[in-house]
Formats: sequence, C-alpha cells, structure tokens
Amino acid sequence: MKKLGILSLLIALAFTACRKDIDEVSVTETPYVPEILKQWQPIVKPVDGSLTGFVIDEAGEPVEGASVRLGNLNTTTDAYGHFFFKNVELNARGTLVRIEKPGFFPGSRRFMATENAENRVKIQLNKRLFAHSFEAGSGGIVNANGGATITFPPNSIQKADGTPYNGIVRVAAKWLDPTDLRTMDQMPGNLHGVSLEGEEVVMRTYGMLVAELQSDSGEKLNILKGETATIKTPVPASILGSAPAEIPLWSYNESFGMWAEEGVSKLENGFYVAEVTHFSYWNHDFKDPLVEFTATFVDENGTPLENYKVVIRQPGTSLYGTGQTCDLGIISGLIPADYDLLLEVIGICGEVLYSTPIGPYPLPGPVDLGEIVVPPSVLNSTTITGTLVDCNGDPVANGLVTFDFDGYTVYEYVSGNTFEVMFTSCANTSDVTVVGIDFDNLVQSDPVVSPANGTFDVGNIEACDVQLQNFIEVTVNGVTAIYTPAVVTDSLSIGFEISYYNPSNQGSVFLEIFGQAVGDYSGTGHNILYWFDPANNWIFEGQQFDNFEITEFGNTGEPIIGNFSGILTNYGVQPPADVTITGSFNIIRSF
Repeated sequence: MKKLGILSLLIALAFTACRKDIDEVSVTETPYVPEILKQWQPIVKPVDGSLTGFVIDEAGEPVEGASVRLGNLNTTTDAYGHFFFKNVELNARGTLVRIEKPGFFPGSRRFMATENAENRVKIQLNKRLFAHSFEAGSGGIVNANGGATITFPPNSIQKADGTPYNGIVRVAAKWLDPTDLRTMDQMPGNLHGVSLEGEEVVMRTYGMLVAELQSDSGEKLNILKGETATIKTPVPASILGSAPAEIPLWSYNESFGMWAEEGVSKLENGFYVAEVTHFSYWNHDFKDPLVEFTATFVDENGTPLENYKVVIRQPGTSLYGTGQTCDLGIISGLIPADYDLLLEVIGICGEVLYSTPIGPYPLPGPVDLGEIVVPPSVLNSTTITGTLVDCNGDPVANGLVTFDFDGYTVYEYVSGNTFEVMFTSCANTSDVTVVGIDFDNLVQSDPVVSPANGTFDVGNIEACDVQLQNFIEVTVNGVTAIYTPAVVTDSLSIGFEISYYNPSNQGSVFLEIFGQAVGDYSGTGHNILYWFDPANNWIFEGQQFDNFEITEFGNTGEPIIGNFSGILTNYGVQPPADVTITGSFNIIRSF
C-alpha cells in the first residue's frame, strides 16, 4: 500500500525524530573535500541516546540488507527496512548516519540527537541506474528526469587515480524536485550547510541533482581536474515566480554530512545553470541564519506522541519542512531566524491535528516551545469480500483486484477463489472503489463502490467487456507478462514517464519517452531506466527499444497507447543474454 503526494518548496528543517556486477566494482580514491569544509570546525555536544532508522526505496517499500554506518559503528537493515543503535554516544548538534546498498545512490541523514531518547530518522534511497553513456573523447549531453541535463566537454573525464580517461562513460543521474515532499526523505544529510564565510546556515532549496560516472568495467570516474561540466535543472512552474536570477550553489560532502557553498547558479529560461568541478549531489539554495528549535508533543493524558510528523511552514509561501518525534515526543532541529512560521502536527491519516503560529525567533536562540497537547488520529478497519468472475460467471483463474481509497491502493491477486481483504482506514474514509482484472483476456470490471469502515461483501465482480487499461503487456522470448496498474506522469512537457510497481514481489518498470504526441519514436531516447521482474528473472537497465511507436495520445483522462519491440540484454541471468522483446501499453493520461 502506498501513497503519493505533491507538496511544496522545502524550507530547511534539520529535524531529528528523538548484481554483484560491473556496477559495484570497488575503487580506492581520495574523497573530495571542499576548501570551506577543511577549515570548518563542527560544534560537538555529546549526548547518550539510541537511534532507530527506517530505509525505503522510491516506491516506499522497505530496503533490506542495506549497510548502515554511525561513526565507527556498523549494522544492516532488517527485512522491514529498520536499523537500530542502542545506548550510544550521539551529537546533539549534528549526528551523521550513512546508508549504502548496491544499485542505489548512497543515502544519509544528519540529525540533531535528543539525549536519553530513541531518536528516529527516515531515509529514502534513490535507484542508481547507469542509463546514459557518452564517449569521453567526444563529450556529450546526458538527459536526466524532469528535463535536467548535464553537458560534458570533450576529454574532460578522469579515473579514480586522477589520470585522464578515454572510453565509454556510463552515467547515473537523478533530479530531485523541490516541490515534492519525498525529496526531504530522498536528499542526503539535511538542509544544513557551511557558507563561503564559514558560517553554519539553514537552506531553502530550488532543486537538487545527483550523478555518478563509471567506465564500462565499473571503474569510478569523475571530472578531470581543471575541467567543468554544466548542469541544468528545471525550476517548477509553481515556484518559478520566486526564483532569483542568481542563487548559491552547494555540493554535498558525505564525510561531513554537510552541504558546502561552492559557487553560483544562474536562472536561464526556467532552468538553473551552473558549472561544476566534481560530482556528488548539487543543490541550488537560499541560505539563512539558523536557530535551534525544540518542542515536546503529548496526548491528552500526558503520554508522549512518538513518531508523529511535524510540519513547519512559512505562511503565504510554499516553503515548509518536516520531521518526526522521538519516543519522548520531542522534536529538535534548525529553523531560519526572524521568520513568521506555522507549526502543524499531522496525524497518521494525513489530517492536521494541531496548528499554531510560531516565531519570529531572533538570533542566537535556542528556542524551546515546551509541552504541547495534541489530540489523536481516529483509525478504523475495513474488510471487503467477493469473487472475481468472467463473462460466464466463472471464477477468474489469473486475476487482480484493486481497492482504491484516499489516494491509497491495495492489491489482491486472485486465482479462482473468493477474496477477503482487510486494511486500516481513517475515520473520514467514506468509500472504497473496487476494480477486478482478468489478465488472460485483458479485460476489467466496471468500478464497484463499497462502503468503508466495516465488513462488506461486494458479491461477484465481473471482469467482462471493459477493455483493460493502465497496463503494460510484454513478451520476452515467448514468455508473456502483464503489469497493472501502470501510470504515466508528465516530464515538464519534454516527454512522459511510464512506471509500474508491484509491492508483493518488488517488481518495477520505469520508462522515459521524449515526446508528447502520436508518432514513431524509434531511436529517439525512449530509455528503459529500469525493468525488474523477479518472477521471470528479467532485468533491463539503460537500454532502448529498436522500435517504439505512440499510436494514440489522448487528452487528460484519455488513454496513451503504444507498442515497442527490439533485442535487449537481460541482466537477470548469468551470463547476461540477448532476448527478443515485444510489447504494448494502454494507460490513462493523468496530466
């Protein structure tokens, strides 16, 4: 079960909550450290406490087996994506925890630890897909998601030992949208940096870009000393009006868990453009003096509210930041000085449980709001039973039933039996939309609406004469698979993206198409960013179909229909093998 949300521009809140294959070649190199961080003296306030963390992927699913590092201590995430450090020394002024997992960009969080508490952090790992390539001698332009680009001049790449590199350069790159709340979990560290003046500041981001370079053999690469690459990242329309003509440019340093100011980005035709000398994460941000902030949240009986989301907004703007309370109900962090702000406590059903204006707070701080009483969320349980049948009234042997409510989707695969699905719903959930799918005949049922918050039998769900939509069908060397529900999303009017995720077996598909019209897109960069099907041992990364055609491109609420074919390399088997692939899709346009 997952939920997607689109929110607003981030305001800095450094909150705490009291195929072993060629992509994984190990190369020794000297980590880059910006000059300003070499001179920076971090503030240290030792405290005793514990840390519980939660690591998820981009679909919101737990990441098992990730390596976790806290100072000199190491552990791994369990099957639920959790990790634990009990009764250890932390830094109340900034503790760094780092996460690594093959196939993902490194993740980290720098948090303000609460003494004698179980501090909590949440980290979302970004997939590291080497989906782009160019010849080092010729240079090239890499197109990342959202319209972001990286331009590499000829002969501008070096090996890990600093010597020039000639050959194919493979690039993994991702832009992080500043208007997407998930960016707060995906970004490394927190929005806490060191300015060119050597001062610690909090930051307000207008977007981030991460990139890694490697050779065909997996050797780590970077920009040659004395050379630069040009990064170009979009500014979403909702915040373009407030974007300054120039904004400080920051790089993230994994050793310190801090952002370092390294230059300036310039606004050009709705994009921030900057020259960079190395690659990790790059960030375009305002900077503000910081004030330490603490508050304690309890229920009406005085019991601490653990793991509650706290949001602080700047009224009249889309600036905000979030964090989660520790086991003592405490949240601590850094907020901009001299701003009128709004504090909200969000319930587990997404409702605002408590809201109050705070600030402005002058330097030097700190600020303690004391104990705040917050009412609880109200949860209910929903159980739905029924039978998925075909046109003849016979149970469907190969089907799926989906249950949609309040932006959530629950999936139940069926094979001729009566289904029974139980899930938690919120008090304000009024109904659930049920749809049945017959995979063998590519048809689906009409939507059936069931009440929520109780036990209900919807009877026979008939998947019969309605053409299946929101699916991808593919045949690989004679084996056919159907992926549904699939979705399409806008890519800033440059193209669109097709994605699918199966929470049961972690299967996922992510395609990017550079265009928004009917036509033949063969050879135009319709990248398979990632295609993972564990049931069939299929892994396709960074490849293009030989043929790709959009036969119908409807308006919002109408279908986008297309087909594709080609010979691709399947990395899900060893050794990797070339396979013949054909397929089609029919997905309702949502943008």
